[in-house]
Amino acid sequence: MQTIPATNVYIHVNPDEADRILVDPAYKLERLKEAHERLYAMTEAYRIVDRQMEKHRTMLPLPYGRDQFETWYKVEKAIRKFDRLFNKVEKFDSRKFIDSDNHERRELRMLDRKKQRWTENYTYFFGGLSEEEQMYRDYFETDIEMDPEDEEYEDLIDARDIAEDGQLNPKLYDFIETSLEHEPHESFVEDIIEQKIFKYKYRQCADGLQTYDRRMARVMSRSNERASTRDPALEADLYDLYKEDEKDSSLAQLMLDHNDYKLTAQNATQSHREYMVNESLQQYRDYYESDNEEQQFFEYMDNLSNRDQIRFMEIFEDFSVAKVDMKDYAMIKKREFNPELSAFSNLLLDLVDFKDRVRPMARDIALMDVSRQYQ
Repeated sequence: MQTIPATNVYIHVNPDEADRILVDPAYKLERLKEAHERLYAMTEAYRIVDRQMEKHRTMLPLPYGRDQFETWYKVEKAIRKFDRLFNKVEKFDSRKFIDSDNHERRELRMLDRKKQRWTENYTYFFGGLSEEEQMYRDYFETDIEMDPEDEEYEDLIDARDIAEDGQLNPKLYDFIETSLEHEPHESFVEDIIEQKIFKYKYRQCADGLQTYDRRMARVMSRSNERASTRDPALEADLYDLYKEDEKDSSLAQLMLDHNDYKLTAQNATQSHREYMVNESLQQYRDYYESDNEEQQFFEYMDNLSNRDQIRFMEIFEDFSVAKVDMKDYAMIKKREFNPELSAFSNLLLDLVDFKDRVRPMARDIALMDVSRQYQ
């Protein structure tokens, strides 16, 4: 019998039983059921024995490259994301058969909105949104309202699934320089800072979900307490800040009056960079507060060089910023076609309109897109 694709299980019977299986469907089903039960019982017995022997087994860390480990982790997350996208594409392609009663109404709504975006307006997509995904959202608008699809939440679930799987536990590997895998050498440690950053990035896989959740609750609570009393300059609107910087640091301002020329954005965001450095170090302390192995490193952290402190910004996370799906779109109305003018004249007016009106608006929208994810 065939249980799953590419996995065959054979039942050995004598010639008389083989003849009866060929002519008696009920007997054939009975033997198949019996074989399935024995197969599952045998497989489960292997699993139970394996779990019992796991405590008595000596597991040596597997030599592995740190860059390979990070690539493996990214691939695992990418596979899960691809599976979701594939299911959405399959659902969209078969939309006509999913809800045939409402298909025509939904299809008209989707095509009408697509026409507005492409024919009547210039469209800017926020947060990596694409036209194909927006068509999916327009068609299944009611379904998404009833059962929202949040990519940020799905990424968190993926990270938990990878951690629960256990294969990407850093404790199972001896991180080495891959070019020295077959040569006598000590465990590869690029430097202490790189080691600590790597440990913090993959702490969910190493510590277990219960410990991770407990420690992260402490990190988030203390981070929010510090955020309530932080410098008010950090609450400034980055969009307004960079719009002002466009004028203050422009070539026109330099030519007009070099005394008023200044790098507004760079100077005004100095407090942001200092906050990110200090907060990232403090978050590391809060997470490993109850870890005895990190106590000596805490003393070393007080004497870190500026370069090493800046490197810790890689693990910074602002818990005061809501992690929500920011995919959306904005439309800029196109210039109306003037039937009294020739096609060439209308084309020239479209180019002038795009240069003088549409492009500046598009730049403002793009600046808003990249700035709003940090506040």
